[in-house]
Amino acid sequence: MSLPLAKPVLMSGLRLDRSQSLVIRLESESGFVGWGEVNAAPSHGGDSLVEMYEAWNTILKSSLKGSDALGLGALSQALAAQLSIGCSATTAVDMALHDLVGQHLGVPAHVLLGGKRRSEVAALWLIGTGSRDTDLAEAERLFTAGFRFFKLKVGVHAVEEEIELALTLRGRLGPELRLCADANMGMTAEQAIRYAKGVAPSCLEFFEQPLHKDDLLGLKQLLAADLIPVGLDESLTSLDALLSHAALGTQGGSLKTLKLGGMSGVASIAQVCAAHRQHINLAGKIAETGIASAALIHLAGVVPNIDWGVSPSHSYLVEDIVRETMKPSRGVYQVPSGPGLGVAVDESLLERYRIT
Repeated sequence: MSLPLAKPVLMSGLRLDRSQSLVIRLESESGFVGWGEVNAAPSHGGDSLVEMYEAWNTILKSSLKGSDALGLGALSQALAAQLSIGCSATTAVDMALHDLVGQHLGVPAHVLLGGKRRSEVAALWLIGTGSRDTDLAEAERLFTAGFRFFKLKVGVHAVEEEIELALTLRGRLGPELRLCADANMGMTAEQAIRYAKGVAPSCLEFFEQPLHKDDLLGLKQLLAADLIPVGLDESLTSLDALLSHAALGTQGGSLKTLKLGGMSGVASIAQVCAAHRQHINLAGKIAETGIASAALIHLAGVVPNIDWGVSPSHSYLVEDIVRETMKPSRGVYQVPSGPGLGVAVDESLLERYRIT
């Protein structure tokens, strides 16, 4: 499936205009339907759409027939072990199983993950239109609407320009503003250190994935400078990766369903984060539909801490495929209370955006 974005997003020099996802539909013998989704994200530790579609068609679809959906994460993990490519496809399976079983039992998906700790979560909104003036205007508009937490997409323009934007936002919006930045691997160690020094007066809460995931030497240099809390995203592709980077001194990261085994995988790794005092950000890859966004908000209600915010990405789409899109009120999302994921998919829209 390929969906157009409402506006282009710049990430580390790349301009994104469309989003590609594998969406699956599971139906039980009793007639319940569960939906799952995983975004194509080979640069973020995931897989291409072609790889995931092949995994679904050759192994997952046939293996799921006759299986006990009550296995949930154990079932999706067992299926993942059978795959040599397209492993991210099991993220969609895991999500659909939680939706399906939640409906079968009449409980929200967060109950299946251990129960919610909170009923609402603050939205972390991405600012990255590519233009300083439109970035400022968007942040001011959303701040007036009640949003307080913003993530700046950096590593796109000159470092000095990106420093100036952070300082200007802090000056205009004041002490209630919460601010962080994400370079999506778009900086060198020298640029990242220069940025961290320059934005010090703006009090950024964390700096996400400033360097390429393979630049461990540069990461050590940045951490040794001790200028700003550093979180990771593209580097966090497994529990081992989380622990090895935490040992270097990173302070948290973005947990994505697409690369950590779906809802059950993220819920498990979040417990490890808490044990190692790692901050948690939950974020959708730009741009997931309301299916994956609902899963993310269920997770936000469950994980031990969500102090680095939650960023569902369905709002970046021209048109969502779910009938009632979740919207934050005054910058806050309510954790869904309906059975399963709590979404209803418009299958006519799914057909419209299907890749043939």
